[in-house]
Amino acid sequence: MRIFELNVVKKDWRKVPIKVLFVYPNVYRVGMTSLALQIIYGMVNERGDSLCERAFLPHQDSRIPSLESGLEMRRFDVIAFSFQYETDYANALRMLKMGGIPLSSKERGESSPLIIAGGPCVWENPEPIADFFDLLFIGEAENFMDKFIDRLVEVGDPRTNKEEFLDLRGVYIPSLGRYPVKRNWVRNLDEVYYPRAQVMPISEKGTREFSPVFGRVFLMEVVRGCKMGCKFCLISHQCKPMRLRSFGKVKEIIDDATKDGKIPKVAFIGSAVTSHPKLKDICWHVINKGMKISLSSVRVDLFDEEIAEAIYRGGQRTVTFAPETGSDELRYRIGKSFDNDTVIEAASISREVGIKNVKLYFIVGLPGEKEDDLRGIPILVRRIASLGFGGKNVRVGITPFIPKPHTPFQFEPQPPLEVLKSKVGFLKKELRKVGIKRIFYLDPTWAKIQAALSLGDRRIGEVIRIASEYRNTLYGWKRAQVESGITLSDYSDIRRGPKEDVPWSHVEV
Repeated sequence: MRIFELNVVKKDWRKVPIKVLFVYPNVYRVGMTSLALQIIYGMVNERGDSLCERAFLPHQDSRIPSLESGLEMRRFDVIAFSFQYETDYANALRMLKMGGIPLSSKERGESSPLIIAGGPCVWENPEPIADFFDLLFIGEAENFMDKFIDRLVEVGDPRTNKEEFLDLRGVYIPSLGRYPVKRNWVRNLDEVYYPRAQVMPISEKGTREFSPVFGRVFLMEVVRGCKMGCKFCLISHQCKPMRLRSFGKVKEIIDDATKDGKIPKVAFIGSAVTSHPKLKDICWHVINKGMKISLSSVRVDLFDEEIAEAIYRGGQRTVTFAPETGSDELRYRIGKSFDNDTVIEAASISREVGIKNVKLYFIVGLPGEKEDDLRGIPILVRRIASLGFGGKNVRVGITPFIPKPHTPFQFEPQPPLEVLKSKVGFLKKELRKVGIKRIFYLDPTWAKIQAALSLGDRRIGEVIRIASEYRNTLYGWKRAQVESGITLSDYSDIRRGPKEDVPWSHVEV
């Protein structure tokens, strides 16, 4: 099926020496919500000496042509993956195999494209996928991509001259062994490239698979990183310090990007959107232009009537909060400095301005969690539902605790699988008792897989490879452990010592 899009760039291959294929290792609907895709696509195509095209995971095993030219993966000089989710590792290997490219970096010849990857999963711990990639990038792309393309032009044949990239901050070449690498980061967001002509699908009736999660929206990053420092949160610790785009720059970008009137909505993205001191002004600027707004999860301790009114007037009918637990004591211990009454107040304000739905996120199995902490979750949810939302209008998301590198909880063991299943099962039962109809949860088995992929070493690459052959299914991950003889819980369920040489200790974020 043909995809209709705005702002697609198609260049003449005969006139451009460097060809890059940006691969998002998941389906189009998910991949097109990625700001990283828009940034790299825009930066590379803005140059006269390079082009960037896109590819996504097909819904069925098939050839993987680029969307722009329809050419095969092997025709490109560089194939660049971006990993937002660890379980997409298996999708990436599956795509390489479908593209006729050997999975192991050592098995590729000089005529093969340079296979690289970046994204937050790579920053946290590049070792699980190290054997499959020629070059891994630790950090942010805006002040790196031009230097990288310049070097590609200079080097000529990057596969035989990989060492020529070593002096670029953030570059990690796994074939050279495990050596220290520092995160590349942007100090001032106002001074770097931002994609204004974002590629945007124009979905037609019956084509939901080609409609991004947020719909036809302009992605506007106003904040990068988060200063809260929650002990479980990867972004809060690997993306320090928190940086803001100024109100003037945000306004300039939005005005420029939406001047043709083809964009109906602006989605404000970032892990701490409500931390922006000018968020209200930004929201009202968009609303007064006649467009809708979308905000991701908002901090309850920074939520007030003005933000609630802006959300409502901007057309958003669901507000999302992340209490994480129903216990004030446990919430303080994990780094969130607000209590249940603050959550109730935020929900009450939302209801008063006319917001009809509230979504709540909770984590089970947190270090130090007691039975009373768990029981506090349905009690808190019931109090919120009683504000006038009702059980049908309260959505609850449940995620098992997943220890992440570089966080204060990086050495904590993940609870055993049966314990996590019991906790999730208990919550589902108790939430239904209080009338909650819409309960979403991450299967604890998948949480176990994610934890192992976050904390693992290079040996775990064999499990990923086998799982890719089984189409990245839960059954496939179980079979991969049996066939490889490697048990994922050996990585997720252990307590590590602070002086232990963990797989990610060479990565400085």
